[in-house]
Amino acid sequence: MALRFCVMTKGHEHVPPAAALPGLRVERTADRPVHLTQAGRIAVPLTVTCGGTAVEIASLVLTAEQTEEFYRELGGVLHPRPSTEAAS
Repeated sequence: MALRFCVMTKGHEHVPPAAALPGLRVERTADRPVHLTQAGRIAVPLTVTCGGTAVEIASLVLTAEQTEEFYRELGGVLHPRPSTEAAS
């Protein structure tokens, strides 16, 4: 499944479709800490870049439950457990 999206930034009247945006990346913003929103959700600052140029700063906002699930998924990727099916 391909994920397509278009970055809309303030002041841009026309933004080409995502397929026309080479090198589109979303990464953690190094100089902004993870923080709580006023609503008590967890906000992870992200930078959207296109061709190596930062075009927008956004946040991934998660509830506590979503953050716990994300944490479990990350742990599974970082420390995979051997499959019991593979051992048989």
